[in-house]
Amino acid sequence: MTQQWISALSFGSFSPPMTAEGKPAPTDPRKDVEEIAMRWQSHSGKGSAAGMSSVALLREAGVTGYGPLINRVVEVHGLAGSIGEQLTLAWAAEQDAQRWRSSGPGEDPQHPQEVEYAQQRMAVRALYEMSSHFLLGTAHSLANLVLRIMLCHPAAAEVINRDRRVKSAQGFPPGSAAKGAWQTFSPAGQLWSKTLPQAAERSGLSPLDALVEHLTALQSDPRFVALEARRGMDYHRHRPQSLDQASPAQGTWSYDASSKTSRVALGGVRPDPRSDEAAVHDVCVNALECIADAVHAAEPLIGAGLAACHLDWLPTSIRLM
Repeated sequence: MTQQWISALSFGSFSPPMTAEGKPAPTDPRKDVEEIAMRWQSHSGKGSAAGMSSVALLREAGVTGYGPLINRVVEVHGLAGSIGEQLTLAWAAEQDAQRWRSSGPGEDPQHPQEVEYAQQRMAVRALYEMSSHFLLGTAHSLANLVLRIMLCHPAAAEVINRDRRVKSAQGFPPGSAAKGAWQTFSPAGQLWSKTLPQAAERSGLSPLDALVEHLTALQSDPRFVALEARRGMDYHRHRPQSLDQASPAQGTWSYDASSKTSRVALGGVRPDPRSDEAAVHDVCVNALECIADAVHAAEPLIGAGLAACHLDWLPTSIRLM
């Protein structure tokens, strides 16, 4: 029997096809995520003002040699704006995935491999993966922002810079583009789960404790863990193909040690269960909600942490002395 299937597919654009009623709308606009992302983008516009007003706060507290701290608070505001943009891009990709799902023809049980349906599945999954990419960047940047706030306290900075894992960061100078100055945020990262809590404890400041606890809660959140695990498969291992195929990951040859026999089985074309766009959707949307909530809840904690170090966050006016 001859088996026929779609072996390759390209569609040229991620824009969903137009319908007779016009461009399909997302079923869930997630306006709360968009509002958080837009607000955080605007934070970078206050970096210079925060640096200037922090000069007055540091002088009042009797802090000397504070030049690098001024650059640090400017860097923190710029990084916050970057986080907002990453979250915006994650939101936009997820919204387009919804448009694709609502515009597609849906699966015909009699013709499950119709080109239009296959295109829909491939595009939807890719857009969720694109959203996940920017979500990982958002989480990574949030962790590095928290790290930089911790570095504003001398005792906490001493604990962090003593960690051998950050030796290549060379003290995390503000504005550094060195690879070592930007640490990877992952569920297994001990810099975040051990070193930062130790640094917060050494500082003796409860606002820094609260900020680090918030970050470690995100690090261990099952929704973030699932996102990072999916990324590991898609980027570092065998990303499953969206189309049905005849090259299963486990191969077609097997060996039975008890009978000392080998076997080759030519199976039919079948889908890889790991390519299910619905599963990718669940991982993406759960992570979108988780990370957006983490970004939103971090805002007052960031303000309190910087204030404890005599630095300003989102100033409404510049204080001069």
